[in-house]
Amino acid sequence: MKMSEFAWFNGAIVPHQAADPSVASNTLHLGVAVFDGCMAYWNETRWNRHLLTKHLQRFVRGAALMDLHLPWEAEELEAGVDALLATLEPTTHYIRPIAYRTAPDVFFSVDQESTSACIFAVPVERDSDESYRCQLSPVERVRGQAIPATWKVSGAYANSYRCEQEARRAGFHTGVMLNAAGFICEASSSNLFFVDDGELVTPRLDGDTFPGLTRHLLIDQAHDAGTSVTERDIHPADLPSFDAAFLCGTLSEVRPISCIGDVEWRSAQNPVVRSVITRFREFTHR
Repeated sequence: MKMSEFAWFNGAIVPHQAADPSVASNTLHLGVAVFDGCMAYWNETRWNRHLLTKHLQRFVRGAALMDLHLPWEAEELEAGVDALLATLEPTTHYIRPIAYRTAPDVFFSVDQESTSACIFAVPVERDSDESYRCQLSPVERVRGQAIPATWKVSGAYANSYRCEQEARRAGFHTGVMLNAAGFICEASSSNLFFVDDGELVTPRLDGDTFPGLTRHLLIDQAHDAGTSVTERDIHPADLPSFDAAFLCGTLSEVRPISCIGDVEWRSAQNPVVRSVITRFREFTHR
């Protein structure tokens, strides 16, 4: 993926290289940067900044919890996204805001003066119907008591990276992680849903499972459509009892799952899964 030529950095549009931190920045060495990710869909003549306000509110809140106190509110960062979009080709992009420190201070100090925010973009595809093959990962989901899932701290995603790479080496698209109690938690960077006799089932938010905005949207849409949604603990032994499965996230959108380990489904043809995908795409194509 090739990132945008320009970035919004501390209030101005600059060549993206101008936002580079010091190689000795403690946010680089300690993994204490905070980021988020959102989609800017290009819909024929206009941008659909998908759930942008909610993403940026979460970003500002998570940054503050990691002592990255930004002088911009979410509304000002939205204006920064708009300024960045004006420099981009009219095609769908993934938007990445990140908060970090630029100063060469490798230890545990909090250098507020060098606290910075950058927003850049990467062109991406949308509306893929490719089904995902998932490994039941040997990598355990990092506990929320260690690193709260809602903060989106960069260092926590070493966990997701390990899960993804283990899965790819084993011939899968991604991995599905368990929590410390042995229950299904989430994929490397996506939430999970299962279909059970026409109803949706998803892992409950136990502090370890990330409360994704796409997950929340799909639950609301399902309720509006009259589809029941149950949030509960799911054990790997439960997998054969489900009729289908899918994952969801900002970048992955909604993807059918064809297998988790040796449990296989024809999820792409399941009418409940197709309805979820249709509702989601109608929302993003507005």
